[in-house]
Amino acid sequence: MMILSLQVIVNLILVTAIDPGIIPRSTQQSSVEDTDSSNGSRRKKVKYCRICRIFRPPRSCHCAICDNCVEKFDHHCPWIGQCIALRNYRFYLAFLITALVFFIYIFAFSCWRIHQRMLESGTGLFGMLRNCPETLALTLFSFAAIWFLGGLAIFHSTLTAINQTAYENFRNRYEGSPNPYDKGIISNITEVLFSPLPPSRVDFRAEAMPRWNVEDEKPPLG
Repeated sequence: MMILSLQVIVNLILVTAIDPGIIPRSTQQSSVEDTDSSNGSRRKKVKYCRICRIFRPPRSCHCAICDNCVEKFDHHCPWIGQCIALRNYRFYLAFLITALVFFIYIFAFSCWRIHQRMLESGTGLFGMLRNCPETLALTLFSFAAIWFLGGLAIFHSTLTAINQTAYENFRNRYEGSPNPYDKGIISNITEVLFSPLPPSRVDFRAEAMPRWNVEDEKPPLG
């Protein structure tokens, strides 16, 4: 029980503490369109983020809550308060599975404890509700958590098997067309869960500079 609880806590810390794949903002103003050198016509490049002033790589998205462009964006988890993306997705999935196993254990132990107390006291379920309301409350909470975490674990395990993000799934990105990132179940699982993590692009020790404007104008003295 202690080992399982420690695994849940460690996975939660890893999900929240690791950089999910933030793409640094550009300090230079870029053009949304570039000029084709062959015929002079304008063509659109990859998606451009006007907030971060960068051309986003494929599968990335600007998170409106974190206010950052994130590489291979999956979703922003409101329960954890962190983006789930390229660099912390495997730890998020591990957190879901370990938390699911944890609550299954709590539910099974609570049901066993309720059964034992009913045999010892000779009271029914309503008697247990009066004498041990905390045990019944824990059982009901664990039951709800099992359904919630189980649904999330199944959903994200399916996405891992087909190498698709939750954002792409919600947007029906590959509906009617093949997923170009789908390499087969084994290769998809290996890529998502076991491939080496790319280094973080963000230097969290760098000095934070105020964003007055692109031309580095000084703020008015007042």
